Amino acid sequence: MQCNLEQHNVEHIDMKTPWYTIFGFVLLSLSFSHTAKAAWFSATGQAAILNGDKVAAREQATEEAIKQALLFAGASVRSVQQMTNGLLMDDHLEIRSSGEVNTIELIEEVYEDGYVTVSIRADIFSQESQCSAADYTKRIATTYFPLRYGAQAADGQLHTFGEAAAMKLQETFAAITTSLTVSDVEPYILNWHTTNQAMQAVRLAEKTDVQYVLAITIDDISVERNQSNAFTFWKGEQAVRNLAYSITLLNGASGETLMSKQYRLSEAWEFDRTKTVDVHSDQFWRSRFGRAVLESMQQAAVDLEEFAMCEPTMGRILAVANNQLQINLGENQQVKAGDQLTLFSVKQIQDNFGQQYKQFVLHPTPLVVTQVFAETATVTSRDRSLLGNIQANDFVARQ
Repeated sequence: MQCNLEQHNVEHIDMKTPWYTIFGFVLLSLSFSHTAKAAWFSATGQAAILNGDKVAAREQATEEAIKQALLFAGASVRSVQQMTNGLLMDDHLEIRSSGEVNTIELIEEVYEDGYVTVSIRADIFSQESQCSAADYTKRIATTYFPLRYGAQAADGQLHTFGEAAAMKLQETFAAITTSLTVSDVEPYILNWHTTNQAMQAVRLAEKTDVQYVLAITIDDISVERNQSNAFTFWKGEQAVRNLAYSITLLNGASGETLMSKQYRLSEAWEFDRTKTVDVHSDQFWRSRFGRAVLESMQQAAVDLEEFAMCEPTMGRILAVANNQLQINLGENQQVKAGDQLTLFSVKQIQDNFGQQYKQFVLHPTPLVVTQVFAETATVTSRDRSLLGNIQANDFVARQ
């Protein structure tokens, strides 16, 4: 992607924009000033025309241009789009964090050499975050996704689909989320559906230094093939591939389940029964099934960010010395000098029946950030009082 900057100012707000996808590339002509928060953003998106489907390619290129303009402007959106005669019609937009859209104009579309190029112009007004916790970037760790029923991967030989999907999910978060990032994808398969999720989440969070752990299991990746009959012989064999996967967001400090959801899709499967499909290839991810998987991942990323955006951002104590604490949050997580944090510890308690529980114990003294580095920061008590009974692996939180 390449970006060019220009300058214009705008003043009014009227919501209108479509949903996005992550294909194609974009050239941005962006405009802003240091004194105004509103700006015109011009963008050009391009997409390949697959199987002669110009409508789908035009929609894809338009979505790409709009998505990039919005993300570059700092907006974080979820929306639904209808395309009518090349114009954006009946659009619905929900602003979730830091931007609003006045209008989006479709300037032109050009078809050439198997590609369609679409140019748009958007009027975007950036706003302040709705909660202080959204200022910080929360980190997530996960592993390669297990296939619950491995035999379903035989059609196409998709046995490493869980690995490829995990890496694509990480890319999706990097492209469309502002307050969440998948910072670690551990290079092994963990069968979340057969293990103690809480225990594994705490271990993985400690190893990767993150706040959240994402447990994902692929529950279905089966193929349905329908043979043509005497009346539809010209169509050949028709195949549809299903995908169902479960996601669980877990607290890395306690192992507590915070959010669970299942996603399902069915899409045309364009590959022969005997073909070995490279799930790491561009051909696979540009297929109808691959595009549907990416769109589903985008929805999952939006859902997760929407849930976690205003949840407290948590970090760990790395070291204690001279009444100062080193924490594992820094400039890369948007920490700034002067930020105020809450100190707490997590203790294991047991009831009379032997049931284990996590107890959060708050420290009475608020903390303030005094120095910030790339991945760490130095904090001390706001009132300069002594910080006693604090040790490494205690926690801080930004409310």
